[in-house]
Amino acid sequence: MFEEKVQKRLQLLDSGADSNKLVEFAEREINLLEVEEGQADLTVLLSSPCILFKKLEDNGLPYFKNRKCADYVLFEKKDDNWFVHIFELKRTVKSKSWGHIKFQFSGALQNAYALAGALGIEIHMDKVKTYTVYRNDKLRDASNPAKIRYQIQTKQGNAESPEQREWNSNTVEIDFIEKVRLEHRKVQLNIETGVGRCQLA
Repeated sequence: MFEEKVQKRLQLLDSGADSNKLVEFAEREINLLEVEEGQADLTVLLSSPCILFKKLEDNGLPYFKNRKCADYVLFEKKDDNWFVHIFELKRTVKSKSWGHIKFQFSGALQNAYALAGALGIEIHMDKVKTYTVYRNDKLRDASNPAKIRYQIQTKQGNAESPEQREWNSNTVEIDFIEKVRLEHRKVQLNIETGVGRCQLA
């Protein structure tokens, strides 16, 4: 599945068949679950071997100032490169929560670099992708009170706030060692059931 050097280091990780394990290996698909804020169940279809790190906010390294962290980090070995996929699951995305989601992406990226070091693998910013998985999009919603206030203040009926502009693009800017722009993908779940599927980008 992985090169010998990485295989040896994977033995250091708490992994296995138990659903409570914090690390999972997969080649075909994985399930990302959220039960606290509102049930979410996303099946991610894979085309390459992957290592999934779960429950990062509760288990991230405590040395970092930013203790916030996205829900999942997935390392994908594709050809000779490692890609990092960062997933944050939210029931509802609002203008107010978008900054917090970006902060969680930043915390997850810190932990991804630390985990990559432990695994002896090299990752690059241009191979880091972020995903917001959600049921309700209140950030794009025209009836969003924050959007209406912003339009009144700017006296522009069709103006987008900076949060909306970024949300509606395919990239996100986060504070890391410096400001970095990462690829961002929105994944909407079924509004009623919180279930969805996506192919790893």
